[in-house]
Amino acid sequence: MSKPWDWVNDRSFIELLSEVIGIKLGLAATDNQIKQAAKENLYLVERYLGTSVEYKAVHSRLKAAVLENFGFHGALRAIDQPIVAGISERLGNFDLAIRATEFMIGHIYYPVGQPHLESLGSFPLAAYIMPIHVEPERVREIIEEARELAGQALGDAVAIAFEELAFRYTRSVIPLGAPERVWQDSLELAELFDSESTIATYGRFFDQRFIDYLVANFNQIGQINWRKFEALTAEHFHRQGFEVELGAGRNDNGVDLRIWESGTIDEDSAPTIIVQCKREKHKIQKVVVKALAADVMWEGAKQGLLVATADWAPGAREVVKTRSYPVKEVNRTALKDWLTAMRTSGSGLWLP
Repeated sequence: MSKPWDWVNDRSFIELLSEVIGIKLGLAATDNQIKQAAKENLYLVERYLGTSVEYKAVHSRLKAAVLENFGFHGALRAIDQPIVAGISERLGNFDLAIRATEFMIGHIYYPVGQPHLESLGSFPLAAYIMPIHVEPERVREIIEEARELAGQALGDAVAIAFEELAFRYTRSVIPLGAPERVWQDSLELAELFDSESTIATYGRFFDQRFIDYLVANFNQIGQINWRKFEALTAEHFHRQGFEVELGAGRNDNGVDLRIWESGTIDEDSAPTIIVQCKREKHKIQKVVVKALAADVMWEGAKQGLLVATADWAPGAREVVKTRSYPVKEVNRTALKDWLTAMRTSGSGLWLP
């Protein structure tokens, strides 16, 4: 074995990653942030280091892993899992997965009207299928043809095959057949931790790119800027269809958000929900919950939510139960569920 390459300090590799992160995610990350991500993912490629296949294997896999670190969900699966395996996993039928894959590739790589009979050979899991963009209308035509020729089961399987192909295409570092997305701006990752701005290009209060990053790096949720944490909470309720008023941030008397059911807000209407946001390492004590309950009464709201990066202390839960306070807990686990639900889908599409 030769000496392993120093990927973390390879200037050209780090510059490439910076460029790809900007292209695929619309994020501007520092060299140190990228190096740290590369270092954390070296364990994924240890078996290739110092071998004859090091460059090819490490370059592509480490690149995909770093992209995942910055929020490009699914990049590793797209290169690690053969498409037949992905289809079979969803169908629960390996033979049908092979037939569906063969039918699909026999139609998408040849001119319309000139399908070929394709075979994945004796080792279908080893077959490489280049992910390409196929227009939705053409996808529907091929699925319908499969149903007409071989029945509903194959047609449905071909539909899943196209979903897997689309997933690999959108998660590919270098997709073929369609232009890259053009971002309206380049978002500095540092803003997530340092900026109090609640202006978002891809979102109402909190940018989608930060959401995708936090899904991949949820352990950093307690480190984001306090105002960004409030904006994230506001973004969640906005996407749930509520009308949201994000407070001033400072001197807000403990009420960070006021929320109304859609169509019920006017100058005199009390909010349906008031929210207090807390980034805490320690458990939330009952004095905090009691103060929020008092704010609910003062505002005339129906409910108070305490959104925090920590759980409530047993005493806080007990006082809510015994006194029937209209206050509910949104803890770290719930926050993770919120972020996962708001994450960019595997198809790469997100509509504000």
